[in-house]
Amino acid sequence: MNRSILLILILSFITASCLPPCEENVAGSLPLTPVNMEYFNSEFDDYNSSTQTLGTFMPFCFSTTRTTEGDNFDIIYEPMSVSWDNTSGNITVVNTSENWYEYEEEFGVLRNALDVINSDGNELGPYYMRNTTPNIYLYDYLFLYASDEGGNYEIGFTYNTNTPLFNDCQYINFINSEFDDLYPCFNMDFSKIYFCSNRDNDVFNIYSVSLEKTIDQIIDEFQNTESLEISMDENLSGDYNDKCPYTYGKMMVFVSDRPGGEGGFDLYYSTYINEEWSEPVNFGPYINSAYDEYRPIIINDGIDLNRDMMIFSSNRPGGMGGYDLYYVGVEIEWGLY
Repeated sequence: MNRSILLILILSFITASCLPPCEENVAGSLPLTPVNMEYFNSEFDDYNSSTQTLGTFMPFCFSTTRTTEGDNFDIIYEPMSVSWDNTSGNITVVNTSENWYEYEEEFGVLRNALDVINSDGNELGPYYMRNTTPNIYLYDYLFLYASDEGGNYEIGFTYNTNTPLFNDCQYINFINSEFDDLYPCFNMDFSKIYFCSNRDNDVFNIYSVSLEKTIDQIIDEFQNTESLEISMDENLSGDYNDKCPYTYGKMMVFVSDRPGGEGGFDLYYSTYINEEWSEPVNFGPYINSAYDEYRPIIINDGIDLNRDMMIFSSNRPGGMGGYDLYYVGVEIEWGLY
């Protein structure tokens, strides 16, 4: 066969079998502007969240007033499923999963943690960790939160070990003060805990405490009754309210009502460079609004190769009522993981 004819036939086959763009090659694309998580929101306040990623399935915990019909915040648990359209790349986030029952036995125990945590007070700032190395750590799941059941907000924890039942909640004495202490999270190597408190300056600032024990001894550390040094981070804190820190690799996201934002509380980020946090940067008007944005978290769902998912709450117009949960895609440099 003539080579020219053969080349034409090959090119014709390639063109016919994969008209651009090839549908099977269209990856998911997280939105650049916030999208309401309508499957998770209600007419009540749906607030700060925490989750782990298992590909397109995520065990999702968040605070809401729906269970008390607008009275106080409890933490609830729902499955999250993330999928995308192979043609457009558009993301869909729902609270159901075709494979949910495969995960129910493993993650359904989180409901037992919430049965222990929730009280007649407000429970905010959920942050949970799953132990993926059995027989090494002293827990299967470790769940941190803050509650004002005793008056001011205090940071507490519960955990389970080789059983679906969780231990009674305990407060972390070396963190808590006579003021409000909320939103605990670990840094990347679990050597520090960050949180916010209004113990100084009549506003909320971001603090950290360096841990003396390693992560495999963290339960012993939390039960420690001795004092540890608490430090306010001067680069992240100021004369205004800086709250809700959440670390993701060498990046921290948090909220602040400092001047220069879009209005109310805005979302900010900072990067850990040369052993200190950089000057915070506002996420800008495509993500922030003239209303309040609150408690961001960042997760890598593996769907969008260029962006990670940031979930936060906001009372902006157009929601289902009060504070709603939203998600948006944010670009993060690989070196910051």
